Amino acid sequence: MPVTVHDDWHSRYPGWGLDGQALHAAVAPERWCVTRKDFLFLRKEIWQAVCKGGIRPIAIDPTTGLGDEFDPTDGFIGPNMYNVVESFIKPLTLEAGKMSWALLRHPAGLSCDIFITHCWAEGAFEFIDKVLASWPLNRSTAWCCIVANPQHLDIQHLIESPSASPFAK
Repeated sequence: MPVTVHDDWHSRYPGWGLDGQALHAAVAPERWCVTRKDFLFLRKEIWQAVCKGGIRPIAIDPTTGLGDEFDPTDGFIGPNMYNVVESFIKPLTLEAGKMSWALLRHPAGLSCDIFITHCWAEGAFEFIDKVLASWPLNRSTAWCCIVANPQHLDIQHLIESPSASPFAK
């Protein structure tokens, strides 16, 4: 799905147009972080994509069990992370320069205060709402794989040794 470029694209996504591979080589993986405001912004962007038909329900495949039959009118659960990444994050970051969503928002990276783990089958709105509700008051940034990892770049070398991966730092 092609991404519609907005007039305010650079204010919304300061990393737009940069070389994602060069960016990820220059910024340490443990700095591929986002803020609480970024999660609020992401929730709004996902909702807009659902409303405009960019993220749609996917019928469950009877053989694999994969799919996402979310209700597009439900603003509480939302599409699962597989669908959000395939239908929203990948097309957006591909057009932007192949960087992660986190570096698209913060090209210089941010120091990490929180590590967030999650289930990819979970609804995006439910997940983001839980993250926001449980965000520690004295923390400002978080590392979360769906937004931290560049979805178009080969990061195999980063995850070959679990103790040295971005997940461990």
